[in-house]
Amino acid sequence: MHALVSLNLARKYGQYPFSTPCNHRCQPFEIQTSYMKTTTIITAIIFHTLITYGQEIKNLHPTYVNVLDFSDKAKSEWSHRDNLLSQLSSGKLDWDSMTSKEQGLLEKYGEVYEDIWDIVGGGCSWYCGGGPIKVSASSWLKPQGSNNYDPKNAHDLNYKNAWIEGVSGYGIGEQLTYTFSATAPRITEIIVVNGYVKSEAAYRNNSRVKQIKVYLNDKPYAILNLEDKIANQGFKVEPIGNSERKDLDNLKNKPNWTLKFEILDVYKGLKYDDVAISEIYFDGLDVH
Repeated sequence: MHALVSLNLARKYGQYPFSTPCNHRCQPFEIQTSYMKTTTIITAIIFHTLITYGQEIKNLHPTYVNVLDFSDKAKSEWSHRDNLLSQLSSGKLDWDSMTSKEQGLLEKYGEVYEDIWDIVGGGCSWYCGGGPIKVSASSWLKPQGSNNYDPKNAHDLNYKNAWIEGVSGYGIGEQLTYTFSATAPRITEIIVVNGYVKSEAAYRNNSRVKQIKVYLNDKPYAILNLEDKIANQGFKVEPIGNSERKDLDNLKNKPNWTLKFEILDVYKGLKYDDVAISEIYFDGLDVH
């Protein structure tokens, strides 16, 4: 009975057991409802973020690392190769009259590459079907003498040139963007030549990329983890590009698409904080 009286009095005067006085009896319910709504919204945002970014983005390491040799010895061998090819072409020399060393040199370097700096050569490749129609960047270093560091250098298919970002510090957040037409062949491999590889000194003195974040049409796609080596570093990916290719007229009417490469982390150079990338190029499908 006493408990019932106490409860009725509490209701009459707006007081409840084990609580502080409440001037507005509906307030606890309103606060609780507002809290639940806020919690629901926050949970939805977190869930959406995890679905959008946490599950789709890939963390990739090179499937192969092919070390490049631009030493004086290698350059001398390439020069000898060029001389042998010239003599073969003019008829002054034939295969049977060459020494085994000369034959081995031609087998080593082949005949489709123009010189030591040539990346894809004159043979058939993914580039027979096209490539990016534009390469742009968020910044680049001003020319120094005869050297320029434009974004196009990152896709000139030449090891000797490089894109170097142009902001102060280590270029974190700086970007290269490759624009492709709708008809471009699909990409299944991204190949990165990290750093300024024209010489060992240029490579070590300038900074190199440690991690690159890749965006497909401005949406996070993958993170590439690069080794600190003068090398071709290949990253296998699921086909990127338009897969519906039977109706060429319809394909031509589709919008361009982009791949963006953003610097996340670097290997610091011995002298300069400038970050260099000599080349980002591709291999893939839809060529033959």
